[in-house]
Amino acid sequence: MSNDQTQISAFIARETKDLLDAYVRQTGAKKGRVIEEALDFFLAAQSGVPAEYIVPNTIVLAAESFDDLVASIENPGEPTPALRDLMRGR
Repeated sequence: MSNDQTQISAFIARETKDLLDAYVRQTGAKKGRVIEEALDFFLAAQSGVPAEYIVPNTIVLAAESFDDLVASIENPGEPTPALRDLMRGR
């Protein structure tokens, strides 16, 4: 980290902040250092990996797609022969 520092501000989920606070308490690490390292890793990954290989940690669905997903979870279809073969290691 350079001595040339600046402050940033961002809104994050309460759960994320709670996890960060717990990590800092457990390890004694400085919160700013943890955030900077996380950003460094993230930015390095973004610049070193083609965009099509980056999997977002959040998936946004249209309402209709969400309803279809819920319906398929609540009423799964019968497994196909290909799925059965796959699960049997063939």
